[in-house]
Amino acid sequence: MPVSDDRTCRTSVPPEGRPLRCAVVGLGFGRCHAEELARMDGADLVAVADLHPESQGLDLDAFSSRLGVRGYRDGLRMIADEELDAVVVAVPPRGRERLVRAAGDAGLAFFLEKPFATDDEHAEALARLCADYPSSPVMLDFCLRHLPAVARLRELLDGPLGRPLVVNADLMLPRDDSPAWVWDPADGNGIVNENTCHLFDTLGFLLGEPLSVHAEGGAYRTRSLEDGIAVAIRYDGGSAAVLTGGNLGVEALRTPVTLSVHTERGQARLTGRDHMFHSLTWATAEHTEPVHEEWDLPSRGRISAAALRHFVQSVGAGVPPVPGVREGVRAVRLAMAVRESLATGTPVAVTCAGPRC
Repeated sequence: MPVSDDRTCRTSVPPEGRPLRCAVVGLGFGRCHAEELARMDGADLVAVADLHPESQGLDLDAFSSRLGVRGYRDGLRMIADEELDAVVVAVPPRGRERLVRAAGDAGLAFFLEKPFATDDEHAEALARLCADYPSSPVMLDFCLRHLPAVARLRELLDGPLGRPLVVNADLMLPRDDSPAWVWDPADGNGIVNENTCHLFDTLGFLLGEPLSVHAEGGAYRTRSLEDGIAVAIRYDGGSAAVLTGGNLGVEALRTPVTLSVHTERGQARLTGRDHMFHSLTWATAEHTEPVHEEWDLPSRGRISAAALRHFVQSVGAGVPPVPGVREGVRAVRLAMAVRESLATGTPVAVTCAGPRC
């Protein structure tokens, strides 16, 4: 069964009827979050911040003026000066600790871009830091589980399709499409940790807790960190998944993404592009024709729209948003287990993440 977080969200919530006052730190992909929050009912974007906006090709004054918010070159200063309820932290993992601490000290909820951390040790340290702030709910931007097509598949697995048995999934980023920090072992720590983590979380949402990993592949083009992997994962309850990931794709195909699942009573297939599932075909053994369901595919920059909406609504209602720290730690552990399995050529056990272990 999928992992859930049943903690009580003890953060102060805005008075009924007042939008959640939000800010964004990090305006690489974070600018997409800022634009989404600026148009979202229930949210009030009040400020954005980036230490070096020019390195993002961004005119901070023009961007903040267009959104009608205040612009800062220091995220810590922004958190200190603004009256906020929540902050989006969209900076690479190495730069997060002080921002998380400042947001926690201010009692803010925070929405963290993936990956959660650089490696296992860093993930454990960040998890301990987040635990110091029980009044500050944390949500990871594993946005695929919030796409309507994936949410619908989850419903079907709990209904007519029944328990998932064997899954195949693929998400291959285009080559040469990632910023330098992704390949810094002390920061993004590779494309599997930074991007294939989307599949790790989606599979966890559908299948539950991973138990072991056996990986093949390697550093085909980078000659350093792995850039193409084929991985078999065993899950608690007996489900098995095979996934392929990395960044050996090409831009012309617009990052196709697929996931096929065979279940106790049927099968289903998710497809899409630009990282996003938008089409679902399914049937049980009793169906004579497949059922096809499809949703409008948003622009790539709006991939996190549903996840941000869940965050805003959950925090506003005083309930914990998901996925949280536990799922963030789990994705990092899977990425590091993949690396260990590649090095040893053997399966690697994956320890459980979170307080239930």
